[in-house]
Amino acid sequence: MRNHLKILMIVFLLFGVSTLGSQNTDNRSGGTRNLLLFNDVLKIISDYYVDFVPPEDLLMGAIEGLIESLDIHSQILDQRHHRRLMEQTRGQFGGIGIEISIRDDTLTVLAPIPGTPAHRIGVQSGDRIVRIEDEHTQGMSLEEAVSRLKGEPGTLVNIWVSRLGVDEDIYFPIVRAIIKIESIQGEFMLTPEIGCVRLGVFSDKSSEELVGAIEDLKARGMKKLIFDLRDNPGGLLSRAVDVADIFLEPGQVIVSTRGRLKNSNQVFSAEKPPVWGDGPIICLISNGSASASEIVSGALQDHDKAVIMGITSYGKGSVQTVIDLKNSNYALKLTTAKYYTPSGRCIHSDGHGGEGHHTLLSAEDTLQSFTTDAGRIVHGGGGITPDLILRKEKWNDSEMKIIKQAGNFRNLMFRFAVKFKKENPAVGADSIDSVEYTENFKDRVVELTPEIINKARKMMLDKGFELTEEEFEEVDPLLRQWIYYYIADACYDRNTAQRVLTGYDKQLQKAIELIEQAPFASNFVETILAGRTLPDTLDLAGMPR
Repeated sequence: MRNHLKILMIVFLLFGVSTLGSQNTDNRSGGTRNLLLFNDVLKIISDYYVDFVPPEDLLMGAIEGLIESLDIHSQILDQRHHRRLMEQTRGQFGGIGIEISIRDDTLTVLAPIPGTPAHRIGVQSGDRIVRIEDEHTQGMSLEEAVSRLKGEPGTLVNIWVSRLGVDEDIYFPIVRAIIKIESIQGEFMLTPEIGCVRLGVFSDKSSEELVGAIEDLKARGMKKLIFDLRDNPGGLLSRAVDVADIFLEPGQVIVSTRGRLKNSNQVFSAEKPPVWGDGPIICLISNGSASASEIVSGALQDHDKAVIMGITSYGKGSVQTVIDLKNSNYALKLTTAKYYTPSGRCIHSDGHGGEGHHTLLSAEDTLQSFTTDAGRIVHGGGGITPDLILRKEKWNDSEMKIIKQAGNFRNLMFRFAVKFKKENPAVGADSIDSVEYTENFKDRVVELTPEIINKARKMMLDKGFELTEEEFEEVDPLLRQWIYYYIADACYDRNTAQRVLTGYDKQLQKAIELIEQAPFASNFVETILAGRTLPDTLDLAGMPR
């Protein structure tokens, strides 16, 4: 921080010298006047503010305010946040291999990651971490816990957990290792011909994992693909290019970037023969799909490679560059360019930043209509607009009683599943990999008897959910959905839990209904969208055509 402060002071001194010269010529620029104003304000605050504020804190606050005035994606990064950003983009870090959260004010293991040190040594879903080294976790924030559990591969961390049904805390000495973040969060066959791959995040291994998933499902008979990018927050531009390359022909443009600097103006094209080929694709997106997800879905749409279904995406169409700041412990993540889909759409939206931020969109960027390779009209101006828009689901009054307490509800279902696993050790003992398709899949996981449902209802009532018997009947499908999900997650794995959800996912069910009608030829997009005025809005209650 001291080195950082010295650099800033030198900068201000240099500006002061130039200011003296400009005063002599009485020709000061607006920038110089503003710097003088800044110096005046800084000095007055330092001298007169009611409490003493260290000069470095004042300067850092000024720097943060300066950057925050630009856009919501530019920011100053200290070492900790810089390291976290690098972990997210690389898709790996040093740790023990568990997903954790705060549940009932207690640090809780949601799931051990298969093949990691924590999984091998016997840490289980539902374990409550009560101590890390010599420090009790009561009152410890999630961020603090994560920082203590992460570390250099090969180093030891000692934890103690409280487990349901075990009287004493269990001690685990765990040697940290490289933990890889899995990009694929769901990979399964929906029917004998339709496969589904859910790409949850973009990382260094995303394209490699996606190719593996596609090849695996092809070997199991997949001829049609539902590619799920819903709520995928994105990642590095280069990783988006790698993923799009899996579907496009060599030479087809994937994305271009434009900025003020020469090296910001680039065009990225597919280079390899497509792994997928000409089979039908439906790509699902949501308003949580951003950045790299929008690059991929935009390229698939512009080249008529897939039917895009869902809800208009987030609109994060800007590129950030991380610049190390010399002689300091900080880095600057700065917006340096905007990206454009192959048809020329800028899909960035300024709406998320609010009035206090710089406007990134130019008049040209707000143009709405563009054409795909086949001449279809597609729309820009704030996110990827799907070819077929799926309305958001509407909740009845009884369901809203649960939705308004979604965190508490899901926490209860998690606890219910942990207890269920303890009381039913036979569930999950046998592999269900041989169950090829999701049809009738739930019954192979566990049959939800009236006794199980009533136990869940009682737990909800005991925890303050005020539902009548009639209201419980109305929310029964929602309740069953999450009981199934958490039991599958606790007794099997996350992929199994995702398979369970497909039967309740109305958007996915609509995609299945549509792609089942699809020809296997490469004119899938043209055939499905023929006669529609795009974007067309589909009613989840029934297909309009």
